[in-house]
Amino acid sequence: MPEILDLSGLACPLPVIRTKEALEAKSEQELIVVVDNHAARDNVKRFAQSRGCAVTVAAAGNCYHLAIQPPPGPGVQTCVFPAAVPQPQFTVVVFASDRMGDGDPALGDILMRAFCQSLVQMETPRRMVFYNRGVFLTLKDSPVLPELKGLEEMGVKLLVCGACLDFYKVRDRLAAGQVSNMFAILESQMQAGRIIRP
Repeated sequence: MPEILDLSGLACPLPVIRTKEALEAKSEQELIVVVDNHAARDNVKRFAQSRGCAVTVAAAGNCYHLAIQPPPGPGVQTCVFPAAVPQPQFTVVVFASDRMGDGDPALGDILMRAFCQSLVQMETPRRMVFYNRGVFLTLKDSPVLPELKGLEEMGVKLLVCGACLDFYKVRDRLAAGQVSNMFAILESQMQAGRIIRP
């Protein structure tokens, strides 16, 4: 019989963290996770699938029920950070703002565009993380959208903070990257060999 984990009412990243704990505690048992918003539904689904689980989602009133089936065999892939096991070195670029630097805003816009254009020509990072006002760089009217789309086509993973998109009420304008959560953003930074912050 599957275990039911009611995570309704919890904000990012708690639904992902609680799901991770439950999967690691009972790695062979089916788990039904209950959440009450789109962001938690999508984040938990992505997390479980990234750990090799099969996920089906069903709407139930104002909630979503995610049936998570762990993979056959050794169980759920756990998250191992560099302190425990050496990881391949890769670069993560972190955008906490839509401007570069703290001076004149117009200059900050110019510098950010130059930074992104230069990034396309240099070493390709494995991941790019966008949070706080950095999420504005991933929207439909972003001056650096062509560069970000080009990096995506080159295989760079763009993680965009879902809580930030919701805070600024711009989720419907997202044009590059995938909606992510604080757990995945932190995991990316902890596994990075180098972090660049423009």
